[in-house]
Amino acid sequence: MRVILQRIGGTRALLRGTVAAALASGAAACGSIQNMVPDPANFRLPDRTTFIPTNSNAYARPVSVDRPVGPADLVDGQGQCAGAVPAAAAVPRGVSLEMTECEVVRALGQPQSVDLTPQAGGQRNAVMTYTTGERAGIYQFVGGRLTAIERGNESPPPAVAKKPPAKKPKPPA
Repeated sequence: MRVILQRIGGTRALLRGTVAAALASGAAACGSIQNMVPDPANFRLPDRTTFIPTNSNAYARPVSVDRPVGPADLVDGQGQCAGAVPAAAAVPRGVSLEMTECEVVRALGQPQSVDLTPQAGGQRNAVMTYTTGERAGIYQFVGGRLTAIERGNESPPPAVAKKPPAKKPKPPA
């Protein structure tokens, strides 16, 4: 056997031959080269609806809410919701247009003043004023939904105390 290995080129050549035979049989078992390349006839570009939604509701939810405003969504002259406990603390959350009166009261707490006036057509106009707090301002409602927000007077940021300039020492005379 040693004589045969020396004539071929040693064990290295035998190892190379074995690896080449294993790779050749593996490639033959997996299939031909045609099965590895995709068929260009089956390739299709994506439809435009893949990237661009068909309606605008896919970008943001609609502003108008489906359910109508009921008596439980309205505040009374004191700024309290029907059935709400007066001492209930507000749950901190954001305020957005189209929210109901009670949703705003739940978010910001009881307002300092409420002005309720009936409008033509049986709609109700409410103006709630918050003079203190993080979101102080005037909140205007028409038909029980928030339509406008005017920011109120905010307390100015605390003034930073400046240090007086250091006095220069006088040179000795």
